[in-house]
Amino acid sequence: MLDVQMLIPGDTPHTGGNQISAERVQEGLARIGITAQVARYDPLALPEARIYHAWNAVRVGVELVARGVPASSIVVTWTGTDLWQDWVNHSETIHQALEAVRVQVVFTEDARRLLLTRAPEWADRIEVIPPSVDVEAFSAYGLVALAPHPLILVAGGIRPVKRSAWAIDLVEALREATGTDIRLAIAGPVRERGEGERVVEKAAARPWVRLLGEVPKHEMGQWYRAATLVLNCSEVEGVSNALMEAMACGALVAATDIPGNRSLIEHERTGVLFGSVEEFVGRVKGYVNTPARGRPLRSRARQLILERHNLVKESAAYRALYERCIGCVCWR
Repeated sequence: MLDVQMLIPGDTPHTGGNQISAERVQEGLARIGITAQVARYDPLALPEARIYHAWNAVRVGVELVARGVPASSIVVTWTGTDLWQDWVNHSETIHQALEAVRVQVVFTEDARRLLLTRAPEWADRIEVIPPSVDVEAFSAYGLVALAPHPLILVAGGIRPVKRSAWAIDLVEALREATGTDIRLAIAGPVRERGEGERVVEKAAARPWVRLLGEVPKHEMGQWYRAATLVLNCSEVEGVSNALMEAMACGALVAATDIPGNRSLIEHERTGVLFGSVEEFVGRVKGYVNTPARGRPLRSRARQLILERHNLVKESAAYRALYERCIGCVCWR
């Protein structure tokens, strides 16, 4: 029997956030003697385990309960859209489905407050565990991708919530405002056909846009180190693995001013926050024209990741939750 079965949504790509997060925690748990397996959720092939850890409260956690898995064996991690979209729009139904699940995780205090606004009786079951980064894989030192500069990089699956097509509009406005031949690279698989078509159509008319497709995880550090700026355009976000990885690599980051991004970025201290095209252009153009201006922000951003988003701390926190879930300390 497995100690922990980590289940991610069935359509998660290999470079998707839930896959990366679950595999990272799996590695950290192995170091402290807990055997975990990461798998895409399949209701017809559910291996026996002591703990079922759902990496998406709605698409996996609710499904596990519906399939009859004992709630006492389930740990739920709210990862992003399940909270900021599904819970916001359908909290009553989700609340009822997860009522019996006693161990739940969010990444930020903002996320915890949002859950408790509509489920105040859950105060004793929701833990905040900041996600971590593999700082050996994502370092400020190493190979750098060959690319023209200035280069803005967007990383993440192409789907409406990530607003990849909007990234093209943002960079186009920045090019016009600065008179600079800024290049844009978009890395990530197409997760939603409509958004993918919009991105392809816009890119086809703009030779300064390069679509990289799904980049293997071990190559992403090269792109973060090459980028003049790493851009996040998300409408909602848990805590972005791409932003954390970029910050660990010493990149300058700019992101939409939303709760998940604010947990990582303090404006003009560890990165840049913006809410509109005009704000993006006004707040970023100085860093593109004079890249040296971003050095203090890049340094503080990397230090934040090293101090707060630590794999040892994350693994220990999950171990404590698992022990609470099964009611004993019985790992080898």
